[in-house]
Amino acid sequence: MSGKHTGAALFTAIALFCTMTAARAEEPTSTHGLGPVERAEVLFTRAMELSAEGRDVEACPMLEQSLELDPAMGTRYRLAECYEKTSHRETAYRLYTEVAIEAKRAGMTDRESRARLRSEALSAMLARLVVWVPKEVAETPDLEVTIDGRPLDRAAWTGDPLPVELGEHVLEAMAPGRKPYRRVVPVRDTSVPVELSVPTLRGEHEAPPVPHVEATIPVAHASAATPAPSVRTTAALVLGVGGASAFLVGAGIAGVSLATGGLSGTTRSTSAIGLGLGGASVVAAGVLWLVTPPAKRDSGAAMAVVPTVGPLGGGVSLLGRF
Repeated sequence: MSGKHTGAALFTAIALFCTMTAARAEEPTSTHGLGPVERAEVLFTRAMELSAEGRDVEACPMLEQSLELDPAMGTRYRLAECYEKTSHRETAYRLYTEVAIEAKRAGMTDRESRARLRSEALSAMLARLVVWVPKEVAETPDLEVTIDGRPLDRAAWTGDPLPVELGEHVLEAMAPGRKPYRRVVPVRDTSVPVELSVPTLRGEHEAPPVPHVEATIPVAHASAATPAPSVRTTAALVLGVGGASAFLVGAGIAGVSLATGGLSGTTRSTSAIGLGLGGASVVAAGVLWLVTPPAKRDSGAAMAVVPTVGPLGGGVSLLGRF
């Protein structure tokens, strides 16, 4: 073999040896032949070393394995810390709460206090799901309700707020011989609780309920399109037309008399009556028209003043439409 090929082979062997050595260094000490508690201790020790190096993402799975092998309170607390550091706040909150309950039962006041303080601090950062299981639904034999695959304790079926992360969550309910219920719920706001209710689970062979559809038939109202004019509008138009006519008659008599030689006593009285009565009627019509609401005023009735020209002079005419 040439020197060139010999050097390349030697370099490859050294690189392979270094890679295998580094890979073994990342693994915990061999647990072959050890019992569950001993294996859990080895995993726990290696996880704490990784956490001290700031490698919590790698430490959390080892702590999970250690907790499965030996559900020690200390391991649960350290796993909660690890999840908190890696921003899995909901899981960390749940683990801290479990530690606080367990520590209280064991009379470990200090650990209970620390765990409860951490769970309360995380709770303030989480959103809330409120799950209601009606009494008739809760009586379903062997009913199981889960949130994101985790069983929901019956004590939380009556609307206890559940701290959850923002994002989508899955509510499921299932029971033997029943069709399962599943609902995906988006949670977008930590300040507004999201309420959910578990419906009655139908039998496996039960047909779904027929939706009830109500038909609404529109009814046309002819009077709504063309409402009748109000009494005030009609009275205003009648007074206006009558008053304008009387006013014009009085003015016409006075004009003709003046053109033909002056006003006699009778003519002057007739003219004055026509002018006065007509003027008063027009004023009364104007008042009624102004106090009538616009919607009533514009409902088909109208009044207009039209200038006119005749052989004896000019004037105005008051026209009305009813």
